[in-house]
Amino acid sequence: MRSKPTPIHKLTPAQIAFVDRLTASKNGVNMDALEYREIVAYQELQMLGMADMRIGKRRKVTIVLTDFGAQVRASGYVLRKPVVRLTEPQIAALRFLAGERRHYPDIPAHMIDVCRRMSLRGWAAWEDDVVGQFWVRITMDGLNILKLADATLN
Repeated sequence: MRSKPTPIHKLTPAQIAFVDRLTASKNGVNMDALEYREIVAYQELQMLGMADMRIGKRRKVTIVLTDFGAQVRASGYVLRKPVVRLTEPQIAALRFLAGERRHYPDIPAHMIDVCRRMSLRGWAAWEDDVVGQFWVRITMDGLNILKLADATLN
C-alpha cells in the first residue's frame, strides 16, 4: 500500500538560501544572475506568494521578496501550509544515501533523477573527486528530513 506524501512545512535549504540572498539585496536579484537551483527555488517561492518578479528599466527582470516572504523569514521559515511534499521515492533515495556517499554508477537508474531533484532542494549534494568520478551524499538537512519522515510514518 502506498502512503500519502509527507507534508513538509519548513522551507528547503535551497529556498532558505535564496530568501537570504533576496533579503541581502536592496533592489532584488537580477533574473539573469540566477543559477538553475535558484530559479527552481524562485518558482516554488512564487507559488507560495513569497517572491515576485518586477520588470525594471530596459525590461530587466528582478526577483524581489514579498511582505509575506519577509514575515515567513522572521518566523523561522515555517509555514502553516506545506511547502513541499516528500514522496516515497524521495524517502527511499534518502535512506539509500543515508549510509554513505554513493558513486554515480552505484545509484539505481530510477533514483538518479530523484537524487538530482533532492540536490536542487539541498537535501543531497553531488561531489566529484580528483579522478573525475561523481558521488552523491546526503546533507545534514536531508538527514533531518529523513528523521522527520521516519517519525511521521511510524
